Amino acid sequence: MAEAGIGHHVEPALISGGRFFQRGDAGPPVEALQAMLALYGYNAPVSGDFCHRTEGVVEAFQRHFRPERVDGVADASTIDTLHRLLRALPET
Repeated sequence: MAEAGIGHHVEPALISGGRFFQRGDAGPPVEALQAMLALYGYNAPVSGDFCHRTEGVVEAFQRHFRPERVDGVADASTIDTLHRLLRALPET
């Protein structure tokens, strides 16, 4: 569908190790993740706290763009896929 101009898609990043964020984490990196999700259009809180609601937003993102693992943990694959989606957005 994305090739037909409907929706937006990039190939998901491979699942591998690396730094990740999960419920209970907090700080500026979590706030940056939340801001990127909100920028992409998800109803993510931008609080710096990886709360239950943020976990649900990450699960929704994974379900749509990286369905190989839907666990609500913002792993390197999830974050990289989100970065690439944001870079691929058309400029307005």
